[in-house]
Amino acid sequence: MGKFANFVIKYRWMLISLILILTLLFAYSIKNLKINSDFVSYLPESDEAVKLSKYIGNKYGGNLTAIVAIESDDVFKYETLKAIYNLTEKLRYVDGVSYVMSLTNAIDIKGTDEGIEIGKLISEVPTDKQSLRELKKYVLSKDLYKNLVSKDGKVTLIMCRLSDGVDKVKVAREIKKVVDAENLKEKVYFGGLPFQMIDMNEMIIDDLKILTPLVGLVIVIILFLSFKNIRGVVIPFLAVALSVVWTFGTMAILKIPLTIISNTIPVILTAIGSAYGIHIVNKFREDIGILDVKERSKVALSEVGLAVFLAGITTMAGFMSFVFGSYLIMIKEFGIFTSVGVLYALVISLTLLPSILSFLKWEGKTDRVSKKKTNNEFQFKIVKAVSKARYVILILTFVFVLASVIGIFKINREVSILEYFKPQTNVRATEEMLKKNFGGSLPLYILVKGDIQSPEVLKEMKKVEEFLKAMPNVHNPQSIVDIIEEMNYVMGEGKKIPDTREKVSNLMFLVEGEEIFSQLVSPDKDEALIQAMVTYESSTKISKIVEQIEKYFNSANNKGFVEFKQTGMPLIYKHLDDAIIRSQIQSLIFSLIFVFAIMVVLLKSFWGGLIGIVPVSLTIVVIYGFMGYYGIPLDIATVLIAGVSLGMGIDYSIHFMNRLKVELKESDSFEMAISKVLGTTGIAILINVLSVALGFFVLVFASVIPLQRFGIMILLTMFLSGGATLILMPTIILIFKPKFLEKLKAEKIEREVFAEINQK
Repeated sequence: MGKFANFVIKYRWMLISLILILTLLFAYSIKNLKINSDFVSYLPESDEAVKLSKYIGNKYGGNLTAIVAIESDDVFKYETLKAIYNLTEKLRYVDGVSYVMSLTNAIDIKGTDEGIEIGKLISEVPTDKQSLRELKKYVLSKDLYKNLVSKDGKVTLIMCRLSDGVDKVKVAREIKKVVDAENLKEKVYFGGLPFQMIDMNEMIIDDLKILTPLVGLVIVIILFLSFKNIRGVVIPFLAVALSVVWTFGTMAILKIPLTIISNTIPVILTAIGSAYGIHIVNKFREDIGILDVKERSKVALSEVGLAVFLAGITTMAGFMSFVFGSYLIMIKEFGIFTSVGVLYALVISLTLLPSILSFLKWEGKTDRVSKKKTNNEFQFKIVKAVSKARYVILILTFVFVLASVIGIFKINREVSILEYFKPQTNVRATEEMLKKNFGGSLPLYILVKGDIQSPEVLKEMKKVEEFLKAMPNVHNPQSIVDIIEEMNYVMGEGKKIPDTREKVSNLMFLVEGEEIFSQLVSPDKDEALIQAMVTYESSTKISKIVEQIEKYFNSANNKGFVEFKQTGMPLIYKHLDDAIIRSQIQSLIFSLIFVFAIMVVLLKSFWGGLIGIVPVSLTIVVIYGFMGYYGIPLDIATVLIAGVSLGMGIDYSIHFMNRLKVELKESDSFEMAISKVLGTTGIAILINVLSVALGFFVLVFASVIPLQRFGIMILLTMFLSGGATLILMPTIILIFKPKFLEKLKAEKIEREVFAEINQK
């Protein structure tokens, strides 16, 4: 590292200038940074649920519905129906909306003397009360409208189907703008995923505005209390501030949007990136006896540069594990750009900070620092106490870890977007209203392949609808079957599917020109859709719904003349749920292997690598056990804990072992060497633990619940891994006295013997 330190100091002006130019470039690019809150896009396009969802979206005019709910004491009042009529007409012309359905334009099937008449339910809003009462009685008696009006007639829906491939948030905002412009007296709710995405976008922006300056303030306070010097605050903080600008600038240039997860990047980089500057500044301050600041900068970079570099690499490995181990695109992007941000923080810390330090005279009292370096009495007492209680510490650790392993099996998973909103939010209130009156707003689609004009196929579709109706959390299944049955009933032949293909074909011909037909049946009549709404429930319940439907289809598809496939948000949520487990296991394995390899290279010992990863590995076990016992679910945020913890927690082991190697060459015993480590690097580790833990703690103020859980878990992780490094690792070393460390002590004895021989 000596040659690199010489290079940095020699070309410091060039490095400072280059970093300034890059910062201006990245800062200018940030204005183009976008936000993506579309949950469907978080799965890869190759996912079967996504592929089928896109297929339906392309062929049937979209696969997502924005729901405008209107609540009144009676929606069948003239004023309310007139408002619904006007809104329906206006929403049809919103760019990106393929289809609008409400009470006023829903299909109506009536019998006449000539046979059958098909038209709109309300072509003109009645003005007299008697006609309105008759209309209400008629609508509430028909199953065909149960997905548009509540049983008590107090809530009605306007369903806006969004075209496939449009900007869902932009279209939802325009729908909301049109509705708000009407100034309705009735209470209005906005439901469905498109409107939830608006709220998610706003929460992401709000979190960036609040959490970024808050974590910055926390780190500044910690740095000031640690170094008691303005320079000790500004210099380490400069590295993290620039790394955030560089990272967001890079994302903007590459057109990678922020997501519900990647909006935490500023918090993460501020919390962990400050550690690199802390170690460099701390070493610079230790060597205050070196009066030449250029030389002191070189020495500081030379001695801690390698440990800082390896710490940065292992942290990057923790985040890069999400790239190779995650199935979800948003987690892969998070892994990539958090790793890029850590790399930026590392490069800036190893180049810009020493360059700046080489110009500054650190104000401090040399005798005070020297005293701190030489007086290890307190630390030695701690090491003695640990040595005496080493077997007790090891046994207690074993018991604690064993109890945590049991807790791991109690962990639940959660991916439902509704659970990410706080209970008092409008999103939750809207969904509760929709759940109460319509069963929910989560769209379920069943794609039916076969001859849709065949009575046998329609009867199988009817069986599927009946099966869905019997499921507790599936509501209002509808398809072309319901329209055919209603038409057959009006014709006087009973509410059933006609017996012949010819009769079915004739009925379909009558309704084929209606807008709703293209939403339910393909032009060639070889495919059809069954639509239903699913209640927002826990991921476990939604997964069970998907599995039950799939099990039913396995037997139904054996008949040869019809095939059923499900898609929609329940299946997508299940795939997200499955991906969380897959991502967790794969990323954890990758992180462990890479971090272990780094420790083996650093310590040049297989056993040294094992000792190095013990603190953070046991910490992860304890954290997941804690989650199991306290009912904290594994979700899109907490799934990151293992990789993040490994990448950051291993830093403490690296710095500890790197300093221990140095001190063993100058100490008479393990106890003395460890006490020196605790008095120097140990202090930097404690500062690091405090800054990272409290930095992540600001996530408890996040708008999204999973991020709050993530912040709390990382805070606990940092304290546990830091404590394990400073207590458990010395315990293991004092018990087993590893040979690779004994060799370092032997080198000291050899030098002393050689020195005595030379003196004689």
